[in-house]
Amino acid sequence: MSDIVTEKKITPKIPLNKKEKKLLDLVDDYEEEIFKLLQDLVKIESLNLSEFQYTERNEVFEFSKKYMDDAGFNANLYKAPFLSKKKNEFYYNLIAFYEGDSPGKTLQFNGHLDIVPYNPDNWDEDTPPLGGVIKDGKLYGRGSFDMKAGVASQMVAMKILKDSGEKIKGKLQMWFTPDEETHGAYGSAFMTLNHFDVVKADATIVSEPTIRKPLQSPSIGIAEKGPQWFKFTFHGVAGHGSWPKEKSSALNKAVRFMAKAKRKLSIPKYKAPITKWQSTKMLLSRVNFADFRTIQSYTGEKSPLDKDKRNTSNYYKTTFSFNVIQAGLKTNVIPDTCELEADFRAMPGLTTQELFDAIVKYCSKLKYRIELPEGYSNLQHSNPKYTDEPVDIDLSIITIGEGSSTNPNSEFGKLLQNAFGAVYKVKPIFTFATGFSDAGNMREAGMKDLFVLGPGGRNAHTANEYVDLDTLKDITKLYLLIAYRYLKA
Repeated sequence: MSDIVTEKKITPKIPLNKKEKKLLDLVDDYEEEIFKLLQDLVKIESLNLSEFQYTERNEVFEFSKKYMDDAGFNANLYKAPFLSKKKNEFYYNLIAFYEGDSPGKTLQFNGHLDIVPYNPDNWDEDTPPLGGVIKDGKLYGRGSFDMKAGVASQMVAMKILKDSGEKIKGKLQMWFTPDEETHGAYGSAFMTLNHFDVVKADATIVSEPTIRKPLQSPSIGIAEKGPQWFKFTFHGVAGHGSWPKEKSSALNKAVRFMAKAKRKLSIPKYKAPITKWQSTKMLLSRVNFADFRTIQSYTGEKSPLDKDKRNTSNYYKTTFSFNVIQAGLKTNVIPDTCELEADFRAMPGLTTQELFDAIVKYCSKLKYRIELPEGYSNLQHSNPKYTDEPVDIDLSIITIGEGSSTNPNSEFGKLLQNAFGAVYKVKPIFTFATGFSDAGNMREAGMKDLFVLGPGGRNAHTANEYVDLDTLKDITKLYLLIAYRYLKA
């Protein structure tokens, strides 16, 4: 199956004028700087293992601050103390900005510098995870695609606009966050709670990757699901492995809980911000029907162990995935406890209480007694059947976030769409993300006009992650044009 489809070209509603063409042509002169900056960022390890396990990430923030300092921006680091409260355990946020000669609006770029863990044994020998190797038009490395490429493009776009001498009014700033991969407790959540006046902007562009092969142009993210991550601790009875306890083994309880969830866990339904029909119409405005079908079935490079077909219905419902399980002390000892971690992705509108109600009802079907975290009501507490029963499951929260969305047709949204058309000469496509970005915490804090827009690549969160270098120049031009049009004096 081809990695390329032909996209229908359009005449931009607001085409580039001579001054804008001259400004965007400057990106060509900075192309190698974008690549070099991205390589440097990838080579700096900035692991995020867990929200609850400290992993030092200062180097990548100090490097980024130096780059922005050297480029003439006001760059300030903000410390978010880690939960251990040790003096040497904290995470940085970085804010870098410059202001025009007259007051105006604030446009904010945003990106995260943390990366997920990797197993170097699974990577190709000539493209190691921290190598930043360029090969066949791709730059390989953990975090290259998700999302240091978008960060590098925004950094250089800011530098070009500042160096161009074009006057702006208001402020252009960039916010670098440390922990988007674990829901931003020390980044987007911390800053909106403790330094809201610093990060509150009139509009924000998050540079998460949004080019999805085989498309060659980005989509524009306007909505996302909320991460609701829970730990289920199952309680059972220990015993000798030679005398199985089918119903009382904590591990067996967890297995039964997982096995029946697909059919019996009924979660309230909420309408997606972008319906399937709307998504289809937008995609058909960019490609022909044959290519539309290609896109719908596209999987790219796929492991022979992957037996799952692409399921687009995941966009339109709350999903869950059981991803971590721990139980047992010894082969011949039946476990009396089992910990199961689950990743729920909640549709916008679904509350945590509604999700807990659904889980409690499901546990009741299984005849399990479950206890919820303090502050949430438990439907089983009104049922005498469970008052004298031992607790089978304790549920605790790892992280919670709401689903959220942005109005694409706001004043800034229309400016963004017109700039997109001027650079790519194709119609914009709006998308609803199944995953989370820092935009979720910003929307939850009351910020408006948040859009997700970034370059292309593949293999985020898996081996041989890469970014397509030919996507970086145009996305940098788009960031530059949006900033110029929004802030021009």
